[in-house]
Amino acid sequence: MCNKDSSVFIAFNGEIYNAFQYTEELQASGFQFRSRTDTEVILYLYERYGFGGMLDRLNGMFAIVVVDLNRRQILIARDHLGIKPFYWCVQGTTFLFSSEVKSFLLHPDFRSELDLDHLNEYLAFRYCAGDRHLLKNVRQLQPGHSLRLSRDGVSTQRYWQIPDDGDKAPPSFSDALDRLDALLRSSVKSQLLSDVKVGCQLSGGIDSSLVSLYARSHFDADMDTFSIVFQDPKYSEERWISEAASAAIADNHRFLFTNQSFIDNVETATWHLDQPLNHPNSLGIFVLAERSRELVTVLLSGEGADELFGGYPRFYYSMIRPRVLPLLPALQMIPKIGRKFGRIFGAGCSDPVDAFIASAQFSDVNQLLALSPVSNFDSVMEQRRAIFAEGQADHLRNCLKYDMQTYMVDLLVRQDKMTMAHSLENRVPFLDREIVSFVRSLPSDYLVGSRFYAHHTRMRNTKVILKHLANRSFRKKFVHRIKRGFDLPLLDYFSDKRFYELMEDRLLPGMRKRGLLNAKVVEKWWRELSKTNCAMGETLWIAIALEIWAQRFLDQRSGGGTP
Repeated sequence: MCNKDSSVFIAFNGEIYNAFQYTEELQASGFQFRSRTDTEVILYLYERYGFGGMLDRLNGMFAIVVVDLNRRQILIARDHLGIKPFYWCVQGTTFLFSSEVKSFLLHPDFRSELDLDHLNEYLAFRYCAGDRHLLKNVRQLQPGHSLRLSRDGVSTQRYWQIPDDGDKAPPSFSDALDRLDALLRSSVKSQLLSDVKVGCQLSGGIDSSLVSLYARSHFDADMDTFSIVFQDPKYSEERWISEAASAAIADNHRFLFTNQSFIDNVETATWHLDQPLNHPNSLGIFVLAERSRELVTVLLSGEGADELFGGYPRFYYSMIRPRVLPLLPALQMIPKIGRKFGRIFGAGCSDPVDAFIASAQFSDVNQLLALSPVSNFDSVMEQRRAIFAEGQADHLRNCLKYDMQTYMVDLLVRQDKMTMAHSLENRVPFLDREIVSFVRSLPSDYLVGSRFYAHHTRMRNTKVILKHLANRSFRKKFVHRIKRGFDLPLLDYFSDKRFYELMEDRLLPGMRKRGLLNAKVVEKWWRELSKTNCAMGETLWIAIALEIWAQRFLDQRSGGGTP
């Protein structure tokens, strides 16, 4: 879209939930609207307040490019928390930018090469944080950052960061609970506004269940929710999905995820993700989006709540670590569970920051070293420490901020790409700017506790205030149960005949030829699949996902369509 005299152009991907709050103000300033789009509001906010003033007023998800011909500059921004992706690179004198890396493959100046400096980070964490990407010269524009392109070159700067400071006089827990309730209801309401049909992604956890429950009051007719279920009851959350759908008085559409679902989609989903399919459960979201798109065009999800409120066990373990460390030598002498205690609380690691960062690794370091003996994971830890050091609050809130700047961004990219692959828009009410600012202002013990309970102690100490909110609408057994985390029966899929053929015919030969990883070790693990435990299967997946991605993004140098 362009402005009235065609001197300013805008390209915009996303949704601004507070855009129309500014229409009267802009009209009073002389702007005449030609459409009823948030794109035009953004354009005029730029003309009225400049780029920084425009960004300061936006609450939503976006990647924005403004071309200002008068000032001879291009201005680019990614939303505050990284809900929408954005990539850029410089190849010679050519500047490329896109919401999808795969589009770069079509440009004659682009060279698709692996950045070996970033491979170690992928092996350790399964993704690259900050502005890094596995492809050489490709950079992610970080959340809350903008980019300026002019005759002087390319420069980036941070325009917003996750707040650190808490209120000097925090609200009582009861008042905070009421305030959170009001903010979440307001966010859900604003994100339901759409010209197309909206539904909710329902996993059965409290995050998506609360979103679905709050959304229900804004539907006159039936409300659709969508879920993935499994045949094996060990992996399926069907019982809890039923309870949440019943509480929300919602129609629930359940899609069975099978071996065929996994094998049919693993390569196509990798193509859409633009990076190795680091979390195999991404395929569940991919299939959910494909099937949901038959009925709705927009889905609300509970993404972001775990990182904002402290939902992972590692946050609780980090809180109680100072009390457990003196007892650790004795605890490690207990058969069977001693090693588990050592791993959870970072035995042998004196630095609580290093212990927390390492707790987010998906595989044992010894397994990773077997995969890649020359890897230098010390340099990866240095990069991660630098991100952690940006936090200026207490230890817990620094841990939360670190996860929001790293792991959450990767999950948001995954959520966006798996849904947009089917032209389905995903919205995340928990990451409304007002909610984020409010939650970041709360005392740490409102989020993660440090008490010991006889039953489900880690579940009772995580997402404390959010679970109290959920207790108003759901049974305590529902709220405080141990959540599975959307696991997949990965070893069952590996044993399927079709996947066996893919591994033998293409992936193992590709690994041997590529030489990035120790193919003999991968082959050994593969041959011993029947003896492999789930943890080893996850490490094996790291190698498999990397090779599937490499064959598409490194070997097939020209783009064009899905595989």
